[in-house]
Amino acid sequence: MMSDIRFQSDPEQEDAYSILPVWRRLSALLLIMTGALLAVVLLSELLQLRFDARIERVLSVALAPLILLAWLIIAVLPEYQAARPRRRLIGVAVLSALTASAIGLPLTEDFLRVEEWLPLQSVFQRIVGYTLSAGLVDTGLKFIVLRYLIYPQGLRVRSDAVAYALASAMGYGAFLSLALVWRLEPTLGIAAIYVLATLTIQLASAMFIALGIIESYFSDAYPLVLPLNVAVAALASGIISALLGGFLSGPLSTAGNAARPLFACAMLVAALIVTFGTVYFLYSNSERREREAYMSQWNTDGI
Repeated sequence: MMSDIRFQSDPEQEDAYSILPVWRRLSALLLIMTGALLAVVLLSELLQLRFDARIERVLSVALAPLILLAWLIIAVLPEYQAARPRRRLIGVAVLSALTASAIGLPLTEDFLRVEEWLPLQSVFQRIVGYTLSAGLVDTGLKFIVLRYLIYPQGLRVRSDAVAYALASAMGYGAFLSLALVWRLEPTLGIAAIYVLATLTIQLASAMFIALGIIESYFSDAYPLVLPLNVAVAALASGIISALLGGFLSGPLSTAGNAARPLFACAMLVAALIVTFGTVYFLYSNSERREREAYMSQWNTDGI
């Protein structure tokens, strides 16, 4: 009986749960998010657009909430028009933000203090360091939120895991972005890069978490598949975090002084494309294999 329920992940049946397939919403959100933040960077860096200090601070602080608002409009509001909406999206986002506030940020900044010793290390050391510190902390906390809020009771189709993982990333990333911009008071262009970087890191790790949940629940994969995907999520977070400093402010081997915001933007966009291309390929391949197995079993039963 459970296998029949789990196979409802067929894309043809997904409209029973949502107005648009979740991957279209995710693609639209990424285009709007990256387009808006890149536009801010280009206006600030190429055209040297400047505002009064107080206005610039308000605009910088508003970037993260505006991205969160875009997610609410694109991914959450259409759910309430569906026959069976995903009702826990806002709850997942809120709890993820609270977790980042209460545990994630204090643990990485006050206890591990990663920014005090990692930025000046070599690329390899930074990747390992960020993976084993901030990467594991952020990924582990997002997974815990998803585990206790939606796994398995909130999973009806495969795309549910993707939608809830996106909600977790948006809540967690929005809080970290807001806290970072509020504390550092950067210029508007640099604030846009910080927001884009934070959301890229959180989205990349969240998608690998979703893939692990999908394989664990819908495909009955080996028990190690889920923790392995969580580890890959932490590694993706560590790689992006480690490379960002080099692209933003100097050579990849050590931190430098020359600001290179456009290089950082290009790196972040490339990271989004590679991450989501990889996850979507694995997602589609897993769904195709299960469909083929189901049809093969159905034909055998029919005979």
